[in-house]
Amino acid sequence: MFCREQVAQLRDIYEEVRALDSEVVAIGSGQPFQAKAFAEEREIPFPLLVDPELTAYRAAQLKRPRLALLKPAVYKSGLRALRNGFRQGRTEGDAFQTGGAFVLGPADAVHYAQISKHPGDHADPAELLEELRRACAGNRPS
Repeated sequence: MFCREQVAQLRDIYEEVRALDSEVVAIGSGQPFQAKAFAEEREIPFPLLVDPELTAYRAAQLKRPRLALLKPAVYKSGLRALRNGFRQGRTEGDAFQTGGAFVLGPADAVHYAQISKHPGDHADPAELLEELRRACAGNRPS
């Protein structure tokens, strides 16, 4: 349910991201056929890549806390997702792998990094857009 929620949030800001001459790229931990079905079902307009070996997740130092599912914050996030119409479907990929959100720029610059502490801990879409605007303004020639 949290992956569904997060891609919907990214889909909602996608046009604003593109207006900044930028791109959204999502990375999942499943298999290519799962990502294809997931993207089609949710009408995801941006690239959805897969990393079943979790190489990118490790490189980004994203967490994989097995006990995180027991934290009260996960239940709070679950209630938020349910209230917003997101339901848990069949789990695909690594259910224990948490995600993050990054604003990257030229020359491997990381302008913003949000590393999820637990499932459902997503970056605020408005904050992502603000950080992207800052990064784009800083990369414009004067």
